[in-house]
Amino acid sequence: MRVITPDLLVAAVTELSRGSKLVRLKDVQAWCEWNGVDAQGDGLRNQALWEAERAEAQGQRRLLKFKSGECKQSRLGWALIPHGTKARELATDLRWCEQSWNGMDWEWVGGVAPVPERRPNRVRNEEQAPASP
Repeated sequence: MRVITPDLLVAAVTELSRGSKLVRLKDVQAWCEWNGVDAQGDGLRNQALWEAERAEAQGQRRLLKFKSGECKQSRLGWALIPHGTKARELATDLRWCEQSWNGMDWEWVGGVAPVPERRPNRVRNEEQAPASP
């Protein structure tokens, strides 16, 4: 099985961006599985994918990166640079922010990480709702 490289990451985002200009991590992972590409590598979960992403950002810079927050469970996605305007609109609708590589680490474009909106607790909201007559 091939391990993901920067070129394969760009190929995945390119193919998947036919459907949406902002390509989500889960879609890239599914693309990898479908195409026999190892996104895991020998390290931690998705280690090879993160290394490919970092190498791409240090090299040709063909991708934009978007994230929904600072934690590891945050949603993540990429877009091709030519699709930047549409991808930024989609990211704004999702309350995701763009990140850029500064040569050492990922920085939030605009300097501030997004604050994820908490989902309402459905059970608690139903308990607090007034009973129907």
